[in-house]
Amino acid sequence: MNDDATGPIERAIATGDHEFRELADFAPVMIWRSGPDKLCDWFNKPWLEYTGRDMAAELGDGWATGVHPDDLERCLDTYVDAFDARKPFSMEYRLRRHDGQYRWLLDNGAPFHRGGTFAGYWGSCVDVSNHRDAERAQRIVINDLNHRMKNVLAVVQAMAMQSFTDDRPLDVSMSAFGSRLRALARAHDLLLDPSRNDLTLHGVIQSAVAPHDPGKARITFAGPPLVLDPEAAVAMAMAIHELLTNAAKYGALSTPSGTVAIAWTYVETPEPGKARLEWKERGGPAVAAPMRRGFGTRFIERVLSGQSRGQAAIRFEQDGVRAVFEAAAGLPWSPQPKKNAPG
Repeated sequence: MNDDATGPIERAIATGDHEFRELADFAPVMIWRSGPDKLCDWFNKPWLEYTGRDMAAELGDGWATGVHPDDLERCLDTYVDAFDARKPFSMEYRLRRHDGQYRWLLDNGAPFHRGGTFAGYWGSCVDVSNHRDAERAQRIVINDLNHRMKNVLAVVQAMAMQSFTDDRPLDVSMSAFGSRLRALARAHDLLLDPSRNDLTLHGVIQSAVAPHDPGKARITFAGPPLVLDPEAAVAMAMAIHELLTNAAKYGALSTPSGTVAIAWTYVETPEPGKARLEWKERGGPAVAAPMRRGFGTRFIERVLSGQSRGQAAIRFEQDGVRAVFEAAAGLPWSPQPKKNAPG
């Protein structure tokens, strides 16, 4: 290698040692070199193939024309500061690939010396775009998990507040709380089912109803195909569970001839739309309005308003309980309902 070459072109030509070039050109990384004047005087074959430019275009500071405008100043400042201090550096910036797409590179540079004299920098780059995308996706998943965990804890808190009251025996409260926890677990099993690409209202109700009507003879449900976001699905499943539990203890499902009909419609509103569901019991004991709202009613109202931006109204009609409630929903061919912002 000719150390007397002074200009960028001459230095590029001088970097002609066959064995060195063969090693560098087949390296799985992009390699560059700069002289003591901060100007780049050589790039290996992977760099030139990546950028789609020839050596002459990249020499000097020509390579910088491929750096994303938003990253250029930071990139050059990092390079110059390290160069002046004769220290290694590591930085990430976006570089335009041969297809015009900007990709993130991790660039590591370090000074080198010849005969005890500073001779410039060697650097190597790898494309880390996929790694950055994976990290970003991981952060989104973690944030979503944190958000959902807060929601689950809020539901469990509501369950505990409504299940444990001063005027109820402890064993009754424990039974109610345990039943609600199992219903919540079933709802989350539905959310975690890998075979489901979306959560349909029909599927959520079917899952909630199955343990209470295995013969499919006493509970009917029908409505248009609608999809729910995870929070609305859990709220809907828990509300149906409360109504089923009350119906089995005191209402239509406490007698052999009682039935429950569940029907829903889609209400188009500014995003998101809503599912409007009506529950009606028939054939059970005569119903009298309670002196005060029970814990089941309060729980349904709390869960629907807190988790799905919905509302509930429960009427104690003489021939059977009627409940009407809403939850955020969307049509299958429309975007999924938007979730509450984490907070």
